[in-house]
Amino acid sequence: MKLSVLTGGYTHFFIRDIGDLIDYYADLGYEALDVSLDSPYDAALLDDDKWIMAAKRLKTRAAARNITLAQAHAPIVSYLDKATDEDDRRLRACIRACSYLGIKSLVVHLLHVKGCTPETFVSENVKYYSRFLPALDEAGVDFCFENLGHFLEKDMYCSTADELLRVIDSMDSTHIHACWDTGHANLRRLDQYENVKKLGSHLRAVHIHDNLYPISEPDGMYAPDMHNFPLFGNVNFDSFIQALIDINYKGAFSIETDTPNRRGHLDFVYNGEPTLNLKPIPFKIRKMADEMLAEIGKYMLDLYGLRESK
Repeated sequence: MKLSVLTGGYTHFFIRDIGDLIDYYADLGYEALDVSLDSPYDAALLDDDKWIMAAKRLKTRAAARNITLAQAHAPIVSYLDKATDEDDRRLRACIRACSYLGIKSLVVHLLHVKGCTPETFVSENVKYYSRFLPALDEAGVDFCFENLGHFLEKDMYCSTADELLRVIDSMDSTHIHACWDTGHANLRRLDQYENVKKLGSHLRAVHIHDNLYPISEPDGMYAPDMHNFPLFGNVNFDSFIQALIDINYKGAFSIETDTPNRRGHLDFVYNGEPTLNLKPIPFKIRKMADEMLAEIGKYMLDLYGLRESK
């Protein structure tokens, strides 16, 4: 299994060029990347005029460093009633870019449907996303719907494997599958093993990160979806990895972390001025953290004898 990381993580605040970022992650020992199609340096891939130049550069640099472009993440559109024609265009541009880059699995978020029931949530999302099926078929790209962890909201029904499968089965297409997010599942106190097992062959992508939840009440300014480093929270990764083994998962082991002080940082005002001196992490420290994160991923895979070397 190839060790992968999302290109749209916090490091992009320091490394703006996608070619330099590929070199950075290759030097850390990653064998694959999850291309964030909503990050500053990947945004050109969605530009109707610039996309081919950006895609060629990305593809060439990845090949030069023997990096597999394993999966991608589409821009997030939260609510069905706020989805625009531009959102439609951007998602079609994602499909186009993935096809050129040889990326089979495109991770997509299902849409909030205000005031929905479980049945109308499925029907409205099926109606919205079915319009893209001809493009997916032509491009040879799959949508991988991601389990979300919006535990305090009543207009989302895609947290569990059963809820994802209701949408997947209703769309009845060979191009509709699933992405399992370990941190989102932890927000719901879900059994990682049982849910991954239920997804079975539909699981084509993963997002690996940690948190210290679940919680049952709103927690003010703190963001529960921490995207912390694996093994720094209470996600049971033994059950998750064992499930990947038992379903013969073929995708990448893709880490999707943020930096701990970027989420849930309380404001401090001193003499009338916001004081955020310690919020930006210096690149020297961030690089040390990235080195540790890569070693954590290697350790997790090596312990189970799963890491695929270059």
